[in-house]
Amino acid sequence: MTTPSAALHAQLRPVIRAQWINLGLCVALLSVAFALRHGISPAVWIRSTIILAVSLFMLLCGNEMRRGRRWAYVRAKWIAALGSIGFVGVAVLPGPFPAWMRIEQGAQALVFLALTWMMTRPALALFFPRVKAPIHSGTVNPVADASARDASFDYLRAFIVLLVLLHHSVLAYAVMWPAQPSTFNILPAPIVDSQRWAGFDLLAVFNDTFFMALMFLLSGLFVWPGLARKGSARFLRDRFLRLGVPFAVAAGILMPLAYYPSYAVTGADPGLLAYARAWSSLGFWPGGPTWFIGLLLVFDVVAAGAFMLWHRWTANTKAALHVGPYGSPTAFVAILLVVSALVYVPMELVFGADRWLALGPFSLQASRPLLYATYFLVGLGIGAAGTEGGFLARNAGLAQRWPIWVSAGLAAYALRLAIIIMLVLPAVRAHQPLPLTVRLLSDLTVVLCCGTISFAFIALFRRFAIAHHPVFDSLSASSYGMYLIHYPVVVWLQFALLAVAAGPLAKGCLVFVGSVGLSWGMVVALRRIPVIARLL
Repeated sequence: MTTPSAALHAQLRPVIRAQWINLGLCVALLSVAFALRHGISPAVWIRSTIILAVSLFMLLCGNEMRRGRRWAYVRAKWIAALGSIGFVGVAVLPGPFPAWMRIEQGAQALVFLALTWMMTRPALALFFPRVKAPIHSGTVNPVADASARDASFDYLRAFIVLLVLLHHSVLAYAVMWPAQPSTFNILPAPIVDSQRWAGFDLLAVFNDTFFMALMFLLSGLFVWPGLARKGSARFLRDRFLRLGVPFAVAAGILMPLAYYPSYAVTGADPGLLAYARAWSSLGFWPGGPTWFIGLLLVFDVVAAGAFMLWHRWTANTKAALHVGPYGSPTAFVAILLVVSALVYVPMELVFGADRWLALGPFSLQASRPLLYATYFLVGLGIGAAGTEGGFLARNAGLAQRWPIWVSAGLAAYALRLAIIIMLVLPAVRAHQPLPLTVRLLSDLTVVLCCGTISFAFIALFRRFAIAHHPVFDSLSASSYGMYLIHYPVVVWLQFALLAVAAGPLAKGCLVFVGSVGLSWGMVVALRRIPVIARLL
């Protein structure tokens, strides 16, 4: 608890006003519900009553915050962040609520988003410190690093790799796929189980909107410092060893092994020669998840060439690299969203969302190379400016206001689900082409989710991933190798569970836990060999 002051009351004044506005909307909602009481669903009464109770509790928290109570601040902040997500969900997702209530819920969502923004401002948060301390004078003290290597980005990269393993583990049990084909073909889900669960579709849609773009951003973070330290030639040599050799091994050996179960379930000749003939008849060499490694290598080559040209130019002009400040995360992400829309939407309209291009073992999703290049460049630029400054600093706006970024990411995802459920799926089920307006809306929600969810996760890990832990360090060190070798493990586990009498949720969990444990263990063992340790 801090001592109440006039400055605290001034900071809380707009918060209290927004809380009263929210209460007024609740009263208006109940009034309309009472006037239409003979024709409304019981769900309207239940939700209206809950919202009224929450609104009254928010006012109580506001009164306690005037007295400097930290518990009231924490609860009000969490209610605002989580409540905004709930209001957005009611406003846009199908449900038992009438249109007039959806409009009112949308208005309350705006009020709660404003509350979340106000509650997460550093100027207000400083009045409610975690430990007993005097009111801050206005300057921010830097947070000491937990170790020489920053844990947040390493752990975030490991987390995204785990999401990749989870994504591939549950694809076999998603509803979106038709039955397992009777002929050998390369599909996003090599194994399609008869046990399905729609919850895995929601997870797949969530991952697909952001996780590979965020992987490219994280990969770009340390490119410019590496180039500055090693020079273009040595950097490229190391990249070809680190990316090119594993890519060749994974694409040449592991991917044929991974896709054999997809061939075996067709009932064709199980012999290896017959499989080799079926493989060669595909007309291309399926690379599976190795496409990311191949495209990242291309981006690194381009970055090394640009660095070499810049180095020669600065040697003649005596110019220095000025990346520029990036003090406002909101403005930064807004610009990123605009650029992302410009590079993604036209490509999707030309190629479609699901088309892949392949050249030998190299493949990529036709609509997304420029989107991924944009995120790689963003990571490269942030890395060149330094990750400890600007809005990425641990005590700066992004990390300190993580609740509003998480709320924005979840709200964007809820909006994308609403577009898919209400506009995309009806056209797909009717076997009709999507209208141009629907495609544009769908594409824009992809861009919106990609930016907001990516920076929500960056905010979370910059805020909370501070101290190192031996288990997480091991996972982080093994994450690249796990990405390379997990696919055969996942597909063979799914293949082995085809005949097991278990539900889709149980199977998905078994495959995920098994793939993480086996991949992690194999990488730890392989990294004990010095030559392989240099590559993984």
